[in-house]
Amino acid sequence: MWTEKDGWLNLGGEQWIKYDPSYMKFNKKSTVDSSIVGKRVVSKVDNLRFYDSPSWQDKEVAGSVDTGLGFTIDTKVTVNGSPQYKVHNSKGKTYYVTAHEAYVYVK
Repeated sequence: MWTEKDGWLNLGGEQWIKYDPSYMKFNKKSTVDSSIVGKRVVSKVDNLRFYDSPSWQDKEVAGSVDTGLGFTIDTKVTVNGSPQYKVHNSKGKTYYVTAHEAYVYVK
């Protein structure tokens, strides 16, 4: 879950589910690292894949960027135990990209 709004939980993209605490548990992340929000994540490598949703699957690949190119960071998420940045491009479109320091840096 990424966010809660008016009793609804956003599962990513435009997917929402009604929050019912009788059978669901939602832990709000009160410690989003605000020092990265609004900064740029920049690729250190050519052909760095980015995704349409928080995923590592080939079918979710939206495209790739080369060294020196990047996106504006919205937040950091964990996908199957590995970190990704939820980002947006200059047109406001949301994507997901690795947060692994071997492949990207934040500036």
